[in-house]
Amino acid sequence: MSELLKERGIHMIRNLLASVFVFGCAATASAADVVVESGAAAYNWSGVYVGGALGYESLEANDVTFGDGWADDGGFSGAIYGGYNYQYANWVFGVEGDVKFGNAEVNDGDFLLPLESRVAGSIRGRVGYAFDNIMPYVTGGLAIGSFRADHEGDGDSDDFATETLTGYTVGGGIEWGATENLVVRAEYLFSDYGKNDFTFYDNDVHEIEVRTHDVRIGLAYKF
Repeated sequence: MSELLKERGIHMIRNLLASVFVFGCAATASAADVVVESGAAAYNWSGVYVGGALGYESLEANDVTFGDGWADDGGFSGAIYGGYNYQYANWVFGVEGDVKFGNAEVNDGDFLLPLESRVAGSIRGRVGYAFDNIMPYVTGGLAIGSFRADHEGDGDSDDFATETLTGYTVGGGIEWGATENLVVRAEYLFSDYGKNDFTFYDNDVHEIEVRTHDVRIGLAYKF
């Protein structure tokens, strides 16, 4: 992906995040006259939800064994997610799982020609604080991803090494309850898969570090 397309992708996501924030603030202001004696949020966040998201994934890789340092690039991604929230007063506690698909790849010009992010997912806990139908939150948990490295850059499958990696993911976001059942979100996730061995042909082993950054906009249905 060219640098121009990458910059356009990041710019588009930033605009989407800003739009969600503005709409969320407007919704909060319009609901300011709703008073709940107990002090709990008027909007009910509890329940099961499922949704989908679109965004941008930045992929970072470092061939520790033979490379010259970190390289990064990115691509657009899509995800499906679902989970459960439990609300206590204004606090919202939840668990969520997601699966992400995308076309992010990074080429270091040496031995990763390229490294591709194929499919990834996570299982995370979430803690949020509700201001009526607006809820900022933090999240973290286990990350799992499948990555394929091409050692020679000629497309020959004999030169590929594919590994399923595990690591951790942390992040945060903001959700807006647009209606009783529809919830819009803007979210950022950082995932670190650490250092892992990729074994190419002739038992050629490269230790590679992998990290990802995800920014995405989602829409969920809350049951």
